[in-house]
Amino acid sequence: MLSFFYKPDVCYYGGDGSDKIVVCEPLGKATVTGTSFAAPWITRKMAYLIYIMGLSREVAKALIIDSAAGWDRQDTIKYEKGYGIVPKRIEDILYSREDEIRFIMSGNIDEYEVYTYNIPVPQDMNAHPFFAKATLVYFPKSDRNQGVDYTSTEMDIHFGRIAEQNGKAVIKAIDYNRQAEEGLNTIYEEDARKLYRKWDNVKHISEALKENGRPRKAYQSGMWGLSIKMKERLDPKAGRGLQFGVVVTLREMKGKNRIDDFIKMCMMRGWVASRLDVHTQIDVYAKAEEEIIFE
Repeated sequence: MLSFFYKPDVCYYGGDGSDKIVVCEPLGKATVTGTSFAAPWITRKMAYLIYIMGLSREVAKALIIDSAAGWDRQDTIKYEKGYGIVPKRIEDILYSREDEIRFIMSGNIDEYEVYTYNIPVPQDMNAHPFFAKATLVYFPKSDRNQGVDYTSTEMDIHFGRIAEQNGKAVIKAIDYNRQAEEGLNTIYEEDARKLYRKWDNVKHISEALKENGRPRKAYQSGMWGLSIKMKERLDPKAGRGLQFGVVVTLREMKGKNRIDDFIKMCMMRGWVASRLDVHTQIDVYAKAEEEIIFE
């Protein structure tokens, strides 16, 4: 089966049957249906995240997809809904729950791998009481002359606890991703595309919420890690400098709020952890758009 990018990435309402949406036409108010009318709603949300909240397009798309997927992905084998249905309210995209820790990481990749093995996740009784998910977004170059293999650059995400094996630090990925790991069984191309969406420009990995979920054992360092490996199809330098955005969410299994503990632990390890203050960003945008009249 040919494997392109997800189409669509997400799903949104554009009216259905008798439940139509209201739009403005040249002659005034009208009620309509169709995906063409759903697209502007998503565009509006993207514009808000980029121009008012000051986020990159990679992070903005990652937030949109992450909020649509939630903890119960709605995509099927036919991908009719993409990663899920986007929330109507922008607050549901920007704000996390009281029992969740959500953080954003962004940057660009110039070498084969960019990584950190120093993400401090709070512990309880030498274990990490969290469910985890992560969304990676990037915009690679493509070439339609390559047919199904038109994506030029692949980014492969590994996120999970750090363990020591044979004297080396290893990421125990939450989705058991073993691509490019030394000393492990080879994963064939077909399986890599099916299981890990290889060559897709969006990677969404998530654990299912379980009522009887058990906290994960904390290994020696007690840290978690994130690794993004870059692979090229034709030009070995096609992806140099390519930007990416990652949204990571941790859900506390017992409903506790541990965000302050997380921020303090980040500061102890030299991370610059700052909150994304929605109201401050709105004020900054409003001030920047003010028209100044010089007398």
